Amino acid sequence: MSGGYTGKMLIIDLNKCTTAVENTDITAAKSFIGAKGLGAKILFDRLPKGTDPLSPENILMFTTGPLTGTRAQTSGRGTVVTKSPQTGLFLDSHFGGIFAAEMKKAGWDFIIIHGRSKSPIYIVIKDDIVEFKDASMIWDEECFEMHNRLQRNEGPVKTAVIGPAGINLVKFSAITIDGHRHAGRGGSGAVMGSKNLKAVAVSGSGKIPLHKTDEFQKQASDVLKRIQENDFVPVRRKYGTSYWVKIINDEGFIPTRNYQEGFFEHGEKINAETMQKKIVDGSGACYNCVIACWNKSSIKSGPYRGVSLIGPEYETLALMGSNLGISSIEDVAYLNSRCNELGMDTISLGGVLGFAIEAYEKGILTIDDLNFNNIGWGLTEELSKLIDDIAYRRGKAGEILAEGVKIAAEKLKNNAEKFSVHVKGMEIPGYDPRGTFGMGLAYATSDRGGCHQRAWTVKAELYDPELERFSFKNKAKIVKDAQDERAAFFSLVLCDFAPISEQDCVDMLNLATGFDHTVDSYLLAGERIWNLIRLFNLREGLNTADDKLPSRFFDDPFTVGPAKDVVLSRKEFQQSLEEYYSIRGWNSKGIPTVKKLKELGLTNYIKSTS
Repeated sequence: MSGGYTGKMLIIDLNKCTTAVENTDITAAKSFIGAKGLGAKILFDRLPKGTDPLSPENILMFTTGPLTGTRAQTSGRGTVVTKSPQTGLFLDSHFGGIFAAEMKKAGWDFIIIHGRSKSPIYIVIKDDIVEFKDASMIWDEECFEMHNRLQRNEGPVKTAVIGPAGINLVKFSAITIDGHRHAGRGGSGAVMGSKNLKAVAVSGSGKIPLHKTDEFQKQASDVLKRIQENDFVPVRRKYGTSYWVKIINDEGFIPTRNYQEGFFEHGEKINAETMQKKIVDGSGACYNCVIACWNKSSIKSGPYRGVSLIGPEYETLALMGSNLGISSIEDVAYLNSRCNELGMDTISLGGVLGFAIEAYEKGILTIDDLNFNNIGWGLTEELSKLIDDIAYRRGKAGEILAEGVKIAAEKLKNNAEKFSVHVKGMEIPGYDPRGTFGMGLAYATSDRGGCHQRAWTVKAELYDPELERFSFKNKAKIVKDAQDERAAFFSLVLCDFAPISEQDCVDMLNLATGFDHTVDSYLLAGERIWNLIRLFNLREGLNTADDKLPSRFFDDPFTVGPAKDVVLSRKEFQQSLEEYYSIRGWNSKGIPTVKKLKELGLTNYIKSTS
């Protein structure tokens, strides 16, 4: 081991409250890079088939990559890897902040947690010293309160905590990092809660080893310069992701009232300019990031005056704003803050709330189910009460909706699945595929369910004159290539907002580790990771029929906006999916062929396809 990795993994057994140390497998790291990829390999190899995600046997991992904690821009990111209680499939949930860099400086590439504590605990890791502490009296604390407590009691630690939603095993509960960043998607908070683990706090005093220190630092400086010269970085710094609200709304595919429409008539009231004028106080950044895209916000007037938060981000503005018919930036910010404190993913929660309102309008959910809470579009106070009910699983509606849209629709019946918007059990983010068809294929084939971070085709479909926006033509290869590249990038692990080239990634990886990757071998590692995760998901019960989209996108055309009258064609979607399988070297059932697995060096996993 020459650099990039600490060479050690911390293994925590919560059944006995004991620890062990394992060496990081550097040979496997070269093939799977780190964070997402190496985490996927460890999960596949160590987790028995069919493990209940909320059982003690499930594995919860905090993972880093070979660039984490270094001078590489945006290198503060880390990843939670586990089996998702929301989908029953592979989950990697990425987060910013400082926790991952601190974990690496403490000497750990991975923290691998299994078992279940007999009583509520939290863990404090200071370099190689690990302590298990009683959390019984603070088990119910909300996220920021718990973060502040750890800061007071344990010194300048970095934190990963869960709130009431994780404790109550809400299937889309999050892990909150450093008080205001989140491993949001897929329910990792519920996995942590199922283990009676309230928090992990870490501090480190070590340095990250590098293969060629001087050359690496120069390369990192060159990358920094190119980022600073990038034309879009100042826009990102000023507005953060809220920049996209106006564009997506103007183009007619922002989720509106549970995806019934793609244009929100009050879009200007929740866009980036309105945020800047009304609630944004300043900006901030994750570890070693010059982009600094955080919006530090506070509510200046109205019933929620005094509430402060980081955000809202685009996805929250879309899913907790237009998707719920909310036309006040202060109200969206308030709901965002409640979601953060309770510990839930705003994308999934926004999807769940939109589904609930429509179910209530259709008489499928009743006023009795909702604890006499008369929810509706734009009714912030009523939706806030429902958010609390979901986090604490109060009442029939709270209990059902805490399971997510897919299970809620199955339990409510009465054709509720016709307006349940999810892929593989994960609610879909803020880009309705009736506006850019490639996102439909990206959602359907995503490795963790409805997700935009595996292949974001929006910009290309809007602005590339070679692409037909309202067509699946030529989208399969774009999606496949993006998925492979992101799988590699999220294994390094860096931020997807950073304009860093593939060659820059390879150069920094090699200088940090001593590897001899080329761009081709780096992208091949991404493809290897993608195929291994596909095998994991197939092993856990995924089949071809699950690579699908909600019926709403095929059956219900928009009635307003630039994408008016657009729906997806089932025939063309299926043709594009089959093209995608073929390009990937998978058979007609979406299973990687033996030839493809041999090509990727995954021969040890061939037996899992039979």
